[in-house]
Amino acid sequence: MKRNPGEWLRHRILDRNLGVVLWATAGLMWLCGAVLGLVVAFGLMPLDQWSLLIVALPGVVFLAIALYLAKRGWRVRDMGKGARAEEAIGQAIEYALTRDACAVAHHVEDRGIARVGDIDHLVATPDGLWVVETKHGRILRSEFAETLRRIAVNVGSVRKWAPGVRVTGCLVFASEQRKRPKPAYEHGNETIRVFADRQALMRELGQEVGRKGGSPKLARRVWELGRLQDA
Repeated sequence: MKRNPGEWLRHRILDRNLGVVLWATAGLMWLCGAVLGLVVAFGLMPLDQWSLLIVALPGVVFLAIALYLAKRGWRVRDMGKGARAEEAIGQAIEYALTRDACAVAHHVEDRGIARVGDIDHLVATPDGLWVVETKHGRILRSEFAETLRRIAVNVGSVRKWAPGVRVTGCLVFASEQRKRPKPAYEHGNETIRVFADRQALMRELGQEVGRKGGSPKLARRVWELGRLQDA
């Protein structure tokens, strides 16, 4: 399983933030519950300081733990910068090791290209462009037509972005399906390729990458769509 650049740091950021939120929430809920409990049990009758301290102490401890987690070790801001730096360098390495006519951009959200949602993966090969939509598992029959429509719309938009280039839309399932789908489905004037697992897509793209020709200029445009901002 491939690890993406910056993944370790982003996981640490998520763990840190989740821990802070959980402990802070526990502390605040304890204090609010303690206040409410005292009001219900004793009304407005004044309590001595020791009683108030004993009741409030667990909530204060929870909040102190949250503060400790937020302050310890690397700052979240610095960790975010480190993750972006790793992503930028990782992308540069990927670009350097990929042949001139090939490229990939992930999560393309440009409104001039992705008209419906985002394009999960836009891939350039010597034979053209691929608009790749990914799904983890089985799609409900009621949602399948909408999925094909979304792919078809984005294929048409990519075709306008790169006129004269062959554009193929495809749906790829990340996990193997019990009932294998047909290899292709029609939606309007578009033919949507369907791959029952990622290995099938890898074989198809591997064959295209080995072909001669292609457009380095088009590949650079695709790389630019996925280019990360400088860290």
